[in-house]
Amino acid sequence: MLKTPLGSLVIGMAAALCAVATAGADVTFTGHTDNVVAVAFSPDGLKVLTGSKDKLAKLWNPETGAEALTFTGHSDWVNSVAFSPDGTQVLTGSGDSTAKLWPVYGGAATKTFSGHIYGVYSVAFSPDGTKVLTGAGDGTAKLWDAATGDNLKTFTGHTDEIHGVAYSPDGTQVLTASHDKTAKLWDVATGLVVRTFTGHTDYVLAVAFSPDGTKVLTGSTDHTAKLWNRSTGALIRTLTGHANEVPSVAFSADGARMLTSGGYFDDSVKLWTVSTGALIGTLTGHSTGVWSAVFSPDGTQVLSGGGDKKAMLQTIPPSATGTIVINNNLSATPSPQVTLALTWSGGWGTGVVRMRFSDNGSTWTAWEPLLSTRPYTLPTGDGYKTVRVQFRDSDGNNSAVFSDYIMLDTTLPTGGIIINGGALSTPVQLVSLGLNWADGAGSGAARMRFSDNGATWTPWETLKATRAYTLPLPNGYHTVRVQFRDGAGNVSAAYNDYIKLAMP
Repeated sequence: MLKTPLGSLVIGMAAALCAVATAGADVTFTGHTDNVVAVAFSPDGLKVLTGSKDKLAKLWNPETGAEALTFTGHSDWVNSVAFSPDGTQVLTGSGDSTAKLWPVYGGAATKTFSGHIYGVYSVAFSPDGTKVLTGAGDGTAKLWDAATGDNLKTFTGHTDEIHGVAYSPDGTQVLTASHDKTAKLWDVATGLVVRTFTGHTDYVLAVAFSPDGTKVLTGSTDHTAKLWNRSTGALIRTLTGHANEVPSVAFSADGARMLTSGGYFDDSVKLWTVSTGALIGTLTGHSTGVWSAVFSPDGTQVLSGGGDKKAMLQTIPPSATGTIVINNNLSATPSPQVTLALTWSGGWGTGVVRMRFSDNGSTWTAWEPLLSTRPYTLPTGDGYKTVRVQFRDSDGNNSAVFSDYIMLDTTLPTGGIIINGGALSTPVQLVSLGLNWADGAGSGAARMRFSDNGATWTPWETLKATRAYTLPLPNGYHTVRVQFRDGAGNVSAAYNDYIKLAMP
């Protein structure tokens, strides 16, 4: 009997790994003459923007890597870049203490936002594009009118440099990251602090809102990133694994994944699941610190800028995935010896290379070579058994856990038979059999068969409580035997009754 629906269920996410997964660059953007410290994707994904310590911002074609435009006008490092929500303008923040607004198709800056007394480290647009947010080395963040350039509000309260800023998706609040080891959430309307996120033990360098606005992600010089509840300020989890500072953090557009970049002596971008904090994989390719990284709008690629003076666009490899089916999807088995049918695909590096199994989700077999068909021994004791499989790719990343179940039923069904209601004799060959059966907590009786002699049997047939039966000739005593078979294939003992055929 087949299970419905088919098995192979994902029942959990893989735990975070320490192994490194690599992927090659699809496109490399070269042309800057110093560290690329800022990167951004246009909302439509058709343009790439970079900012560098060479005092320039550059616009690129993400398909070819060709440079399209260079924005010149800053007199110090370009620390931060952003596209307007409609994609028609570019915003840059610089160590020269200003931010500038530029038309995306070239030309001189249309606005210069001046007012900070130290370098501008981070910039962001409001969701409607009407305001500009800047964070600077003077420990303040400022809100500007994008059309007039007027300073609308100054957020004060940090005791050290502000290195990162972000605008909430609903436009009502902003985030700031500071060297004072905190991040702060501010009310845009009042300019007051709503909440302070404390827990990092060194500079907080980067902040981001989740797309639904419910979570906050921070990156720090303490080598960690932290995920927080925006409403309560509670720490959800800490992401560990980078060998140095975490200067950049971001969410994918669907809110399911996060990325963090590593600075000097780390040189990587790590991808994580938001739901569990599991490490999905690690992108490498830069020869020194990755100072900025973002997801592409469709979430399939990562754009990064590094100390090697280049930006890189890398496609995110598909995570390892697979299926498991026990005994061709039968619902029950009379034996603990079963056969697993397995499939797998995806994975980083050269793909899936190992698999392992578990009866309970906590104790696992050793990692072993891949086999599409594998014998497996179920644990003892009748009842439903779940077998779990996990796959590992060549870079050491574990898949989710996939499972299938089957009932182990080693108990024989029971039953009974009575001919013609218990009559002692019959004058005709055609009689009526009364039948009953039971299978306790097993897989359930499913079929029955009959015999006159105990050696030759009818084919297995559907269960019926009453069945017509023709006795063989000649006259005399005749015994009719019945056997029952359950859903696991267990066959009962033979039950019988007899009657005397006395034809005139």
